[in-house]
Amino acid sequence: MKLIHYVQILIIILFTSNPYTSPLFAQESHWQSSYRFEALGQYDKALQALDSIKANDPAAELKVLRRGWLYYLMGNYHESIREYRYAKERNANSLDALLGITLPLLAQKRWREAEQNSRHALALAPNNFIGLLRLTMALEGHQDWRRMQKTAVRMVALYPSNYTAYLYLARAYAKLNQRSDAVAAYTAVLMRYPGHKEAKAYISQ
Repeated sequence: MKLIHYVQILIIILFTSNPYTSPLFAQESHWQSSYRFEALGQYDKALQALDSIKANDPAAELKVLRRGWLYYLMGNYHESIREYRYAKERNANSLDALLGITLPLLAQKRWREAEQNSRHALALAPNNFIGLLRLTMALEGHQDWRRMQKTAVRMVALYPSNYTAYLYLARAYAKLNQRSDAVAAYTAVLMRYPGHKEAKAYISQ
């Protein structure tokens, strides 16, 4: 009888100490499931995998940001904006929230709001590439070619190996009818991205 009792105790200890049954592992599996479903393009299931994470959980902020991203991927821009706004309310200095919300705003062609959020992010991190890029995209959207050109010049100075910076600079010069400058910028694009279709097409005109 004593042997049976000891075996029962051992089973209880093994079960309760098993990392695979711990709350931490359970939460990790939720995240893993969410990322796995995202990779498969099953965004609704990726969202559902996070449902059990509570609002007071330490990972709640990440959950909100991830929901904003997944709704954006689904094309549900209103819900995406709602989640990112909630993330901003939780953490006003969150670059992830400020830059994240620009994605659905740009998709909805809400250029001014996208510009405002990009500028807010850049006030916190002046040389942030994503912030500069989203600002440039917003300026392109409402056809502010001069400020777009100035922002792209700044990107090129900070990130000289990045073809995207030169691409937006080239587009701005083209819209400003500065062909020689546009050709030079598109040539820089081709140096960093050989065969780029837009650059080749413009230069060959």
